[in-house]
Amino acid sequence: MALSAGTRHLFLVELLIFFLLSGCAQKALYPQGPIHIVVPHDPGGVVDTSARLIQPYLQKSIGVPVVIDNMPGAGGNIGRAYVFRQPADGYTLMVNLQPSMSAGQIVTGAKFDSLKFTHVYNITGHNYDALAVPMGSALKTIEDIRRASETHPLTTAGGGVGTTNYILAMLLKEKAGVQISFVPFNSGAETALAISGGQTEIGIAALDSVWPLYESKHLRILAVGGPERDPSHPEFPSLVELGYRDIHFDTMAGLYAPPGLSEEKVSVLVDAMRKVFADEKFLAAANQAGISLRPLEPAEFLKVSSEVFSMIKGMEHVLKP
Repeated sequence: MALSAGTRHLFLVELLIFFLLSGCAQKALYPQGPIHIVVPHDPGGVVDTSARLIQPYLQKSIGVPVVIDNMPGAGGNIGRAYVFRQPADGYTLMVNLQPSMSAGQIVTGAKFDSLKFTHVYNITGHNYDALAVPMGSALKTIEDIRRASETHPLTTAGGGVGTTNYILAMLLKEKAGVQISFVPFNSGAETALAISGGQTEIGIAALDSVWPLYESKHLRILAVGGPERDPSHPEFPSLVELGYRDIHFDTMAGLYAPPGLSEEKVSVLVDAMRKVFADEKFLAAANQAGISLRPLEPAEFLKVSSEVFSMIKGMEHVLKP
């Protein structure tokens, strides 16, 4: 039986409403399954610590499992390049450190573009790198290190080429005249063990990575590489206050997605991260771990990241192996 014009009109309106509601429901369903966060370094470093700090709270706030996948290699570039190639569906994310990501791209020509990653939310900051020596070392000051390096380049443990550890080592070479033979490791934890075991004469790692072995008196921390003392461990002087005014930079570890993640999915992730940072248990866990938080939402996160990229670009001549 033929439908009347009014009935056909009503049917079309109902069909349109159905499709509109279906579309809204599909958007509202993100995420529908586990979210994987790639950490482009071994467990134990500042990047891994930042990822594992947010993991249980992000899982709680977003309502699906959040899985940490460590993918070390090439100073972080293998994991970064992997995430850069993934679909922008919101199910593969990355926690990574600046300025090491910018340096990894600029110094090594790795297959990713730091500023094209979707900048979701910055997590931590001001967790500076520390310059450390074995507990029994005769090297007590930066001047001791410089003088010792006049006879031979000092073996120096740190993350791979392009990491913040490498950046600080090259600044010591350029600005303080320390001759260095750089020995790369896959994580801050490995670097700390190499220093404490006397496998290298000096070493550079995130302060949080060397802190446990400092506490157990297996190594000594001489200075940190930030623009001022680290707020979580103010007992250690900065290189700036020791007279090396040109040797400093800040660090920030944040949450990224592949290029092109939709605004709707970014909004879901940002809302979830806001809840994480409003959780008193999360704040207490960060404080207990001695981690300095630096929450930045997408626009500010990208702005600061762009400034870091420009800084590293200006240091390219120093950082090239």
